[in-house]
Amino acid sequence: MILDRMLLALQVRVLLATLAILLVLGLVIDFFESARYLFSVKGTAGDVLLFYLYKIPFLTHLLLPISLVIGSCVCFALLGRSLQLRALAAAGVGPFRLLAPTMVLGAIVAGVTIFLAEFLVPPALDRTEKLMDERFGVMDQSWRFYRKHNWFQGAGGRIFRVSSVSPDGDKLKGVTLLEMDSNFHVTGRGDFNRVVWKNQRWDADFGRTRRFSDGEMLSSETARNPVLSWKERPGRFENLRGRPKQKSLAELAKTIAALEHRGLSATRYRLEYHNRFAYPLLAFGMVLLALSWLCTPRRQRTLAGALIEATGLIFTAYFLVMMASAAVTGGACSAALGVWLPVAAVGVVALFVWAVLIKRGRLGKT
Repeated sequence: MILDRMLLALQVRVLLATLAILLVLGLVIDFFESARYLFSVKGTAGDVLLFYLYKIPFLTHLLLPISLVIGSCVCFALLGRSLQLRALAAAGVGPFRLLAPTMVLGAIVAGVTIFLAEFLVPPALDRTEKLMDERFGVMDQSWRFYRKHNWFQGAGGRIFRVSSVSPDGDKLKGVTLLEMDSNFHVTGRGDFNRVVWKNQRWDADFGRTRRFSDGEMLSSETARNPVLSWKERPGRFENLRGRPKQKSLAELAKTIAALEHRGLSATRYRLEYHNRFAYPLLAFGMVLLALSWLCTPRRQRTLAGALIEATGLIFTAYFLVMMASAAVTGGACSAALGVWLPVAAVGVVALFVWAVLIKRGRLGKT
């Protein structure tokens, strides 16, 4: 127990120091990239301070698993440089005995990362987006993409384009309805300024409808306050604004179901749903794999070498994730398979390496 507490205390100190350094670097880099619009006419010093306070939860969630990998490499480099690993090996304490405190810390880091992504990151990103839009007058293109979904699939192959939707989907503005035949030819079009769900039906203030056949317009009618015989209910048009990271797991599941019901792609939301768990567990697996050589007492370890090893592990994980994400977006595999495949690959390799150590009897006392 004394050994466990000593190792855990050292790893926590190194982890927190690594996280603090990475956070400062991340904030400084972001500041220089964002300075051109942070000090705009509307933006004040207080707005800038709030902007970066809201950035901290997201950066912490992003950097905490990375800090775990770097911190573990640095921690065992310090133990090796001070010959403590050799002393433990001489006492018969092998790598397996050193595994327990590291895995406890890895589990805690994974839990904290999931907690941040679920409860702190979404509201912080909402407030960041509001500041960017209202105070700094800037809206990132990725934010624009997720602010609203304009196209909706209706019953009977009908397609709706809506310029503006209320949060509950019961008030629509700038609606265009396209009716299609089996060959995807337009047979009818309706344009409505404002449509409201009232008394279990859709009412419009003004509308124009046209009928087509073989590319020619057969008729055109305009009417004030027409009653629309749409089968779609307000839930079909519910506003699903928000990037994947701005949503909790429950909201992600709801958005995925709604988008797919509308005939739209939910791939990015599915990726985020699985990444909530896969991202911290990938770092956990990387540390488990690295411990097989980090605990070797006879290696001459340096801090520079530890940082190089950690960087190699992080870039390997990044490469695996990018390859899997490309396979998902390219339609080669499902989101679940693409997200969990890197985690499974790293886990299998780590278990294989530890199985070899067990077979060779190099684990010492447990």
